[in-house]
Amino acid sequence: MKGNDTKHISELEFWAGNVEREGILQNSFYETFYVSDFKIDPEDYIGKAILDIGCGPRGSLEWADMAGLRIGLDPLVNEYYKLDGGTLSHKMKYVSGYSEDMPFPDETFDFVFSINSLDHVDDLDETISEIKRVLKIGGICGIIVDANHKPTVNEPITIDLDLKDKFSDVFDVIDERAYETVYKTGFRHNLDDPTFYDFDNGEVRPAILLLKLRKVKQYVADFDKTPKKDADSFNILFNQNKKLKKENMELKKQVKAFKDRKVVKFADKFKSARK
Repeated sequence: MKGNDTKHISELEFWAGNVEREGILQNSFYETFYVSDFKIDPEDYIGKAILDIGCGPRGSLEWADMAGLRIGLDPLVNEYYKLDGGTLSHKMKYVSGYSEDMPFPDETFDFVFSINSLDHVDDLDETISEIKRVLKIGGICGIIVDANHKPTVNEPITIDLDLKDKFSDVFDVIDERAYETVYKTGFRHNLDDPTFYDFDNGEVRPAILLLKLRKVKQYVADFDKTPKKDADSFNILFNQNKKLKKENMELKKQVKAFKDRKVVKFADKFKSARK
């Protein structure tokens, strides 16, 4: 997710279409991913720091009100505020940023998730490197992703079913599941009514991969990266997002006030006409 304008425009059009159909974007179904699918007890999240990579505007962590910190990372956060699909009212925090260079200090999070986003990034290896960096030792990484598909504008990365090997230097595998992509309507139907992937079938075909990993070793990056963000820059980032959110809410109030004035004027005009 690093400055690909064509991809970003396409993703915004997708979300704008959802806002047009739904009005306020729904998010109640997300809890199932983080609890049932990854087999994590809700109590395990109490007081913990959770990161959702490529969160979108729905409020993927709204359910986790027991957490100490819940952050959605997405390069389109500022645009999501403008869509007016409910993002402005969410209790979770949104941070505008790229998965390849996350604006967080080392070992910030107890849980890091990527649900339907890891194949959307621009650089898979850099993204995985950042996941390893920002997760605490003993922390859990959960991934659900489309695998074996052809690259598209929105999903330029093809994920292999041996994805776990890219994490093996610092992670242990707790759970690994691969499902046939039977339903074309998204993850939920395929996870609720699963058909396990037939590895004896040599044909390369779309699949859904679920990984649950635990970080067991300290991570040292294999290549030079930009200096890691310290706590001060972390707080500055939140203040910038808070200011933008406030500005967007003020704009919404102004638009509503303008519409209300038009309604009042129309009502007065209608009353005068009836007299």
